[in-house]
Amino acid sequence: MEYVIDNVQILQGPDLEIKHDCGVWIKNEEIYKILPKKDHLDHLKYINGEGKYLMPGLIDLHVHIMWDGSKDPVSTLKEEGYEQMLIRAVSYCQDYIEAGITTIRDIGSVDDIALHVAKGIKRGLIKGPTIIASGKTLTMTGGHDPFWARFVDGPNEALKGVREQIFKGAEVIKVSSTGGVYGRHEGESVGNAELSMEEQRVICDEAHKFGLNVASHAIGREGILNSIQAGVDTIEHGHYLDEELITMMEERGTAWNPTLYVYQTIASLEEIPAYAKQKALEIVGRHEKAFKTFFDRNILIGAGSDAGSPSTPHTALLDELLMMYKFIPNTKEILKTATTNAGAILGRKVGQIKEGHKADLVLLRDNPLNDLNNLRSVDKVYVNGELVYS
Repeated sequence: MEYVIDNVQILQGPDLEIKHDCGVWIKNEEIYKILPKKDHLDHLKYINGEGKYLMPGLIDLHVHIMWDGSKDPVSTLKEEGYEQMLIRAVSYCQDYIEAGITTIRDIGSVDDIALHVAKGIKRGLIKGPTIIASGKTLTMTGGHDPFWARFVDGPNEALKGVREQIFKGAEVIKVSSTGGVYGRHEGESVGNAELSMEEQRVICDEAHKFGLNVASHAIGREGILNSIQAGVDTIEHGHYLDEELITMMEERGTAWNPTLYVYQTIASLEEIPAYAKQKALEIVGRHEKAFKTFFDRNILIGAGSDAGSPSTPHTALLDELLMMYKFIPNTKEILKTATTNAGAILGRKVGQIKEGHKADLVLLRDNPLNDLNNLRSVDKVYVNGELVYS
């Protein structure tokens, strides 16, 4: 597989700078070279991009592919068996491709379903984005989201739990450091710290030995602090971030995936379960303030939609980007959260059009740097250099 996509306007490198009069030479599933137009090579196949915009494939850092994004997805789980949940998860893969989302990170899955879907894509059994999946979440007994939890209590169980997920093929480890807004109508609070710092430290140490990142569901302050001190790689949600915590994250290289849209949605809709709506209403203002205050700090901020969660359908990444833009109206910097920043957070060569990076590419009819809504104008999508949507 070797060819050049030319006659395109390339959003190149870490800053997504528009580059004209060049093509992208694809070879062995990677971006081999940015080829100036004057260096035309007769032995290569050229694909005419018709002056459209070529950007790196989008990355969604926080999804739940076996949830359905209805008003109450837990209710759907109760009605469906394992087989139906697996079919549902597979069915969403093409939706991601058609939206130009070429990598997703699934962090929380009943019966490790996302691990099986990820393996199916790797083996070429189904078409879909690259899925980096955690499978079950490591959670204290009775903790947040028990339906996809592997309960662990104490350092020894935490060690066994993380080793189990690694053995099953997890490529990221998910922990619940606090309670949450949705999932259980009683027995948890967003402010409650759940897994201890000591338990999380064991998990982080073991995961890092195997080259895996750790993502922490963390809303309340104490839980965020425990996760940062334990060495997690990303704080998911992070409503109660403050100056001290952000400074610690800067010092330790901890990234933040705020997932703004899902909480704003839960707080705004009447059909959402009442307990979840009430908890969301109490914290969305703090969430917005934290995002506005800390967006320009020296931490990586990534885009995660929490797709599958209440009223957050799959491929809700654009909704998340538009919500970010509402609070920080800087198109390029917001787009980087789902490309450059996201690739750096994953520690993989994705999210940039750069030599040596994976050839995950999206051809758009309109310039996304002018308007994020132009991300809807998908013309072609490439994954590992292969045309998967046109």
